[in-house]
Amino acid sequence: MKPNTVIHLVKPKNYDAFDEIYAVFDSKEKAKEFVNMFKSRSGLEIIDGILNPDYKVDQKTAPYYISLGQTGSIPRDIFMCDYNRDLENKQEEYNICFYGEANFHQGLFILKIFATDEKDALSRAIKIRNTAIKNGEWDMAWERHQLQQSSLKFKRR
Repeated sequence: MKPNTVIHLVKPKNYDAFDEIYAVFDSKEKAKEFVNMFKSRSGLEIIDGILNPDYKVDQKTAPYYISLGQTGSIPRDIFMCDYNRDLENKQEEYNICFYGEANFHQGLFILKIFATDEKDALSRAIKIRNTAIKNGEWDMAWERHQLQQSSLKFKRR
């Protein structure tokens, strides 16, 4: 199979764990047909992935970890990672985290990103964060956090 093949995964909505994937397809149409066959399960969604990623070692970029608040352009933390450890899975990723009794605006947008320098990393991180917020990902992460917190409070009783 050729590298960088886009695949379409069917999974439950609001679950980030990949052990919950129901099916994988080579076309979006097939994935949609599968979801339509199970209309009684309205909580399914299709996400895209890459099969056989063709990563090339780009000596011009380095991995950075950056944490940002919901707004603003000043990072809470930014540092260059151990390049050798991240070389094999040169994949950018991010997560939105809320800790303990945090409120909606106290979350952190945490990214691993490859960039030429800190300025480039921060600029790209802000664009990725803003797009994720625009797509409703901050709100979904907040809802997941609230569910987790209410579950923990219930268990403490």
